[in-house]
Amino acid sequence: MTPRVPTFRLRMFLVTTLIVAAVLASVALVSGSTFYAYEIQRLDARLCAEGWRLAERPPRADEIDRFARDVAGKLRLQSVDQLLLERHEGGAGGEVVYGRWPREITLDQLAWSDAPVGSLPPGPGDPVATPAGVQPGATSEQGARRSCRIASLDTGDSGWRAARVLGPDGEGIVAANVAVIHAELWAALQRISLIAAPMALVFTALGAWLLSGLALRPVNRLRDAMKSVHERALDQRLPVGREDSEFCELIASYNEMLERLEASFNQASRFSADAAHELKTPLTILRGQIERAIPKAKDPELQQELAEVLDEVGRLASISRKLLLLSQADAGKLALLRTEADLSAMLNERLADAQMLELDATLAAEVEPGLRLQADEQLLGQVLNNVLGNAFRYTPPGGRIGVRARSTPAGVEVLFRNTVRELSPVERSRFFERFYRGDSARNRRADGHGLGLSLSRVIARAHGGDLTLEPGSEYEVVLKLTLPRSPGASA
Repeated sequence: MTPRVPTFRLRMFLVTTLIVAAVLASVALVSGSTFYAYEIQRLDARLCAEGWRLAERPPRADEIDRFARDVAGKLRLQSVDQLLLERHEGGAGGEVVYGRWPREITLDQLAWSDAPVGSLPPGPGDPVATPAGVQPGATSEQGARRSCRIASLDTGDSGWRAARVLGPDGEGIVAANVAVIHAELWAALQRISLIAAPMALVFTALGAWLLSGLALRPVNRLRDAMKSVHERALDQRLPVGREDSEFCELIASYNEMLERLEASFNQASRFSADAAHELKTPLTILRGQIERAIPKAKDPELQQELAEVLDEVGRLASISRKLLLLSQADAGKLALLRTEADLSAMLNERLADAQMLELDATLAAEVEPGLRLQADEQLLGQVLNNVLGNAFRYTPPGGRIGVRARSTPAGVEVLFRNTVRELSPVERSRFFERFYRGDSARNRRADGHGLGLSLSRVIARAHGGDLTLEPGSEYEVVLKLTLPRSPGASA
């Protein structure tokens, strides 16, 4: 069984989806990193501002809880548990006035770095803060006392961001849990994924479908043109139109291939027709001369040899006639002389002749009377002779031959059934191939030449019907001949 191959549109959709998914993942990663860095920078600025408040205007002991709640609200923390505060009186290293700092973390061991420009708000009367916290005209000592430094720390279960601000009278340290930033980032990514991802998939599917349709339109035109090509339509060409340059080259190559095919086919048809026509006259003369020479021969052995030569000349004449008919059919020039033919009578006549042959096989016939149709009686008779002749010739001794003819709504149907020696699938696939003869034909005393069934099918199709090999046992051949009653009907 041939594995199912995915369509071009499906592959294009899958590839496009993967590309869009990769782009979305990359955008989400870059945007998340940028958003996280921006939020950290904003948090640092807020921490510096709140650290300056703690260092410059420290709350009283009874106000520390309210101050902590106020700072947590400004930092957008979920609770004061995500906030750490500590104030040193008299500057760095001074007495700790109050604090909620973990004992296992030493401030001086943290990697402090200067805050970015603008992180520390200006003090009273100061127009703008400088990169080191030094206002214009201030001394270096004043600048040092106005600095804000940032550090990151890890308490084991979560990460923190701390700001250390040195004010005029003391030092303030404020730290916030960065879990809030992680939560905001995750919530933002979830919102984006819930909205952007489905929309991206929908637009991807629509875009891939439309784009593949546009890409396949010239290919579909070429496919339809290929399907319409047969022996009577080799002169058709596909117009280039306003296609892309790649498809224009493809269509031009197809038209060139069709031109070569038409030239080769016409040449082969002319050769077959000319050869068959040219052989007709010398074969007729040769046959007449042999027929006249046989009675004149005195030697019986010579007469026998001449009779055998006459039989071979007859075979050549039969091959020539069949080749001529096949070439005419290939070129679409097989002329049919239609008359009202009685198919029942034609079949009964040939079956009656078969009874006189003393066949070593069982013959059973079921022919419905009154089967009339418009057909070329001579060519139709040749079809019956070829099919019945094959059945009589290749049925083994003790075999069975069956013929059933009946009327159908579409016309007339004739089933020819006969037993044979084992028929391989390869022989079945080449049953109507010209000049092909299976092993059974070569090993028996058969005088066929592999054109009868092919010609019979051509004649049936020229009448608007068909001759087909039906599925069956490897020890049986079933041929079905279907014919319309009139030229305008379809079988």
